[in-house]
Amino acid sequence: MSFAYALTFFCDALLYYGVIGCLGLLGACPENLFLAPVILLCACWLSGRLTGRGQGWLRWLPMTMAVPALIVVSNWPGRIATLPAVVYLPLYVYNNRRAPDYDYAADRFRHSLIAMGVALFLAALFRAASWKRGLPYLFLYFTLNMTLLRLLRHDDRVARSRRFRVINLAGVTLVCVAGFALSQPAVIAALRALWNWFLENVVLNLLALVAMAIQYVLFGLAWVFSRVFGMDGLMDAGMPALNSPDANQALLPRTAAEVRVLPAWVQYALKGIGIALVIVLGFVILRALSRRIGRTEIQSGTDRRESLDAEAPREPRLRLRRRDAQDGVRHWYRKALSLIRARGGRVAATMNTLQIQQENADAVDYAAMDALREIYLPVRYGEREAGRENVVQAKAAYERLKKGGG
Repeated sequence: MSFAYALTFFCDALLYYGVIGCLGLLGACPENLFLAPVILLCACWLSGRLTGRGQGWLRWLPMTMAVPALIVVSNWPGRIATLPAVVYLPLYVYNNRRAPDYDYAADRFRHSLIAMGVALFLAALFRAASWKRGLPYLFLYFTLNMTLLRLLRHDDRVARSRRFRVINLAGVTLVCVAGFALSQPAVIAALRALWNWFLENVVLNLLALVAMAIQYVLFGLAWVFSRVFGMDGLMDAGMPALNSPDANQALLPRTAAEVRVLPAWVQYALKGIGIALVIVLGFVILRALSRRIGRTEIQSGTDRRESLDAEAPREPRLRLRRRDAQDGVRHWYRKALSLIRARGGRVAATMNTLQIQQENADAVDYAAMDALREIYLPVRYGEREAGRENVVQAKAAYERLKKGGG
């Protein structure tokens, strides 16, 4: 899951570049600015690969790639724009040892639409000369976020299958082809002609029907008023007069002498305090955004993974487990989850098997849990029918978990 771990960071970085790009803050940046987040993506992926290897300091080695990420950008405006992403990377690695679960990632994506909508609204309002530079980042953010959600929704065994990879690669390719097509003037002209036809022949006719319906409703109300109250018509009420044209200047200074100018040292002190507050506020925001907390208290209604919550299916009786090898394998896996929780580990309904194994490496035997997963996953996802030997192997792996420790 190191790819999902790095892809989560990369999506955040793309959203950041897309938002500031739509606000016109990337106008002075060079064309090779996109190389900086790609280098940081590689650093985050290496850190995810080195996490949990026994030496905690190993995951900090890829942080040195932040230096070439700043050097590859050829001017200072680009380096200043890249600096928040460089600061965000070690905060993300420090606060997260694994990728977030699906439910939290989906909620975070829905909340990011608010920031994206505000950025696009401001871009349409101010129309900076370089606002279009942020659109490719937003486009790539949408595409890769959908891929990330697919990865987090399935278990790692399914995510590593060839069919799953081909489907996701085809989806990303089609979206990129659509984005390239939308950048061509001929395609834009054809879509504009299609939209104008739809507007003139469909939308305007619907609006005319709605206006006619409203007109008949108002006519009916006027007829009712005339019959009930004896009114022949409604009187038009004039709008009250607003303030005079000179009223909006009543509070403004009339002469230059009325304007108080602060001393120079006070102005510099206020500017310094303002810059310091912006830096501190930016660091606090990046630190808060880097913490990825899973929805451990909420169980997804469509998630059919093994669960220890009250909503989990009732444990089958011993006789049924002996008749059905699949229920037998799942029984020993649920017992392993109970053992992990009894030893103080963390087991959530939104976590897949690999996330449970990595999260609780200190509570149970890592190799025994990996052996139990090798037996459980094919049975869980229907890759093969379970036999009695699989039940025996699952029980043996559970006994190893019970005897051993982290």
